[in-house]
Amino acid sequence: MNTEIQIPELSVAEVALKYPQALEVLNKYRIDYCCGGKRTFQEACEKAGAPYDEVWEQITKNDIETGLPVNFKKWSPSLLVDYILDQHHTYVKEAIPLLNELLDKVCDVHGKAYPELAEVRKSFSILSDELNEHMLKEERILFPAIKKMEQQEQPFLLDGPLEVMMDEHEAAGNLIKQIRSYTSNYTLPNDVCTTYRMTYQKLEAFDNDLMHHIHLENNILFEKVKQGVQ
Repeated sequence: MNTEIQIPELSVAEVALKYPQALEVLNKYRIDYCCGGKRTFQEACEKAGAPYDEVWEQITKNDIETGLPVNFKKWSPSLLVDYILDQHHTYVKEAIPLLNELLDKVCDVHGKAYPELAEVRKSFSILSDELNEHMLKEERILFPAIKKMEQQEQPFLLDGPLEVMMDEHEAAGNLIKQIRSYTSNYTLPNDVCTTYRMTYQKLEAFDNDLMHHIHLENNILFEKVKQGVQ
């Protein structure tokens, strides 16, 4: 194991920032590095029921084997905003209608045999509504304010709006955790149909994308705005 860094002294968000390749490993073990990013790496692993020394070895191995990842910390706030809009907001807007349709289908066909599907559909419906409203506020108010702040090279009083956005991120994270619980971390029952299988696969992909989306905002973009870093 790499002993240059005292693992328990790092927050899990710091691990995600220092080793961007870690995100795949953290997602694999369902370790919360966005909403719960202030926990130490060890605490976050323990909360997820994952052996932190094993997780750390996988992270450092990935970092060595896959080469240099994109370092979002070096990006300007405006560039981060454009990336989030293009990659994550676009993805969410496209994925939500498809997932709602798939959940309706599997609930109609398999709802009696698997009653947890109704809870998944309910949680995802709430999440969909909240994310659509949340992204609209970012697109119309927060993100233009961040770009204007950068163009004028002076800080804006955005602490209040940022706190609201982070609270909404936490609420979204809690809904995703509910869905993980109902699906046993997207574990498929035996002998299910293709639509059921596709639904779980797309739910898991949505989960992973949302964790990265929130990480970019909470731990990188919003921190830059708070510190006035260009």
